[in-house]
Amino acid sequence: MKQILFFYLAFFSSGILLSQDYPIAVDDYVEGRLGEHVEINILQNDYHPNGVPFSLVTSNDNFHDSVFTYYIDYEEYYNNPTNDTIKFSYFIIDENGNYNIDQSMAYVHLIIKDNDYYDYLELNKIRSKIQASGIQFWPGGIVPHDPLFDLPVYEFPKESGKTTVFNSSVWVGGLDAFDSLHIAAERYRQQGIDYWPGPVSKNGAELSIDTSTVVKWQNTWKLTKEDIIYHKQHFGDEGYQPMEDIATWPAQGDPDMMQAEYLAPFVDVDGDGNYNPMEGDYPLIRGEQCVYFIINDQRSHGETGSLPLGIELHGMAYEFHDTIVLPMDNTLFFSYKIFNRSENEYHDTYIGLFTDFDLGYSWDDFVGCDVARGAYYGYNGDSIDDNTDGNGYGDFIPAQGIVILGGPLMDENGMDDPTGQCDESINGVGFGDGVVDNERYGMKKFIWFNNSGVQGDPQTGLEYYSFLNGIWKDGTAMEYGGNGHVSSGAYGPSANFMFPGLTDPCFWGTNGEEPYGPIDWTEETAENTPGDRRGLSVMGPFTFEPGSMERVDIAYVSAFPAADKTAVETLMEFIDVVKDKYYEDPTYFGYQWLGVEQEEINQVENNLFVYPNPVVNQLSFIYEGKDQTAVYQINDLMGKTIFTGTTNKGELVSKDLSGLPAGIYIISVADSEKIYSTKVIKK
Repeated sequence: MKQILFFYLAFFSSGILLSQDYPIAVDDYVEGRLGEHVEINILQNDYHPNGVPFSLVTSNDNFHDSVFTYYIDYEEYYNNPTNDTIKFSYFIIDENGNYNIDQSMAYVHLIIKDNDYYDYLELNKIRSKIQASGIQFWPGGIVPHDPLFDLPVYEFPKESGKTTVFNSSVWVGGLDAFDSLHIAAERYRQQGIDYWPGPVSKNGAELSIDTSTVVKWQNTWKLTKEDIIYHKQHFGDEGYQPMEDIATWPAQGDPDMMQAEYLAPFVDVDGDGNYNPMEGDYPLIRGEQCVYFIINDQRSHGETGSLPLGIELHGMAYEFHDTIVLPMDNTLFFSYKIFNRSENEYHDTYIGLFTDFDLGYSWDDFVGCDVARGAYYGYNGDSIDDNTDGNGYGDFIPAQGIVILGGPLMDENGMDDPTGQCDESINGVGFGDGVVDNERYGMKKFIWFNNSGVQGDPQTGLEYYSFLNGIWKDGTAMEYGGNGHVSSGAYGPSANFMFPGLTDPCFWGTNGEEPYGPIDWTEETAENTPGDRRGLSVMGPFTFEPGSMERVDIAYVSAFPAADKTAVETLMEFIDVVKDKYYEDPTYFGYQWLGVEQEEINQVENNLFVYPNPVVNQLSFIYEGKDQTAVYQINDLMGKTIFTGTTNKGELVSKDLSGLPAGIYIISVADSEKIYSTKVIKK
């Protein structure tokens, strides 16, 4: 370093002595993409007023003679703001040693072009930032780069500038056949990244995803119901061009990259098995406005340091705008499809939902959970939300809830598990409905933790997995009372839910055992001081079979206090409304079939959905049985096969019956367990 400084000073001193004419350096601008090298001749626009030759002086290894080269490393610059610019300085000096500190110094401005990893939902009273990332609402990268861009975006109410959630992320962890831990989880990316954009490639049993694919899929697709209606009405018009997010909807993977054949859901209007928007096919979205993305955990895990599972998460965030049913207007929904693309069967698998609450001012909050509702929530810990940082709500403060509407399937037991028991039926889905083995978890555990100590933030994969199991960092189980640990006032017994209040009257969370102290357990009864709060809701355990898919449906519900009610009381009433809406159709809640009325859908034992019926032209069906693939046939009453083929579980298949005579037809779908069939009337 001393030699470099001496070198600069020598040139600078000679420049002062020999001339007052200096070489002029002019800033350069170059655009590049993540994972690529850029190169530019930086001296071609620099000059000397007297035509004296000049040269570059810099100690930066990216400059070579007159050429600047740079590799835009994905891991370093992923999740920077869109069009983020990196600057590099250099000097030029003429052959006589002349320079000027102002005129002879310039910058190379490297502009990153493809950091479009997010979009916004803002149809109702919540404005949220949705991104192709393991973390939602918070746009920071591996480490924060610029405070201006590191502000959370879960704004409630919209345009208020105030937020209730700092960030939220999905954790998935399980054990393979050798009991080796595989887990993907993120909190703040302080140690690295566990989730990456894009679908994985599968060659036999080998999974992979390269940086170029990650960069390509660093994208989101945002659509509204009106966008799709317009497309349906005009796709056949002369000169029509669909909007970009319809034209590029990621319905199918790239076969050359050995990606899965079907990715984002779509309505196959022409029935050829391919997504063709110019033939009338359209994205099948949930809600009235949605943002769609795909991420995976196949690359290295910097946050947990654990082995990847080989999972692929297809995420759809969506909203409804409902001026009549206020709770729906105050709710953001997420629907995740989590695919196990690996060849591993994971046992004792758990899915967790981590949330860092910040209700306005972040240092005066409490958290709690409602066992029966399958919800956990944050609320202000005192009567005034401090406005020290300019984000406080004052004395009119909302509560923020997160509801597990429907989690992964419970392992099969050959039964239709009854409802109304002191078990998972308390807040799960599919119990006592007459269907065997369709039961899905709700919230099975809720754990609060803080910044440090045995109850502090997890740092290793094992600690993340322990939290999913309700086990503290010292290996002890969470206990009832206090702050859940014997060192912080717990009185037992072991418990699955922290701060449940009186919402678990049958003591499901303590395995039927009555607590050894006060039953009404909240942050207030624990005599806590309000502060920065985060929580983890857990679903499981279950067996995650290779090639299988699990659904997780979530609702983020916000509520201000209604007249004569607290914010939390109002929030619980809102959650009841949202859950009732969801329970009307848990599997297909929010889908925009756009033209298909609910009463036109035939449901065959909850495993085959056929619509419309009667049909004029396009007949569509979805198989939801036991196997990942099944064989279908459409026959006439004489037994003649009109159509036959295979379908994937959850895939929407459409067939054109317009050329067939009116009459009755039979559609059948067969898997390894049984044959599902129903009659269809062709008009």
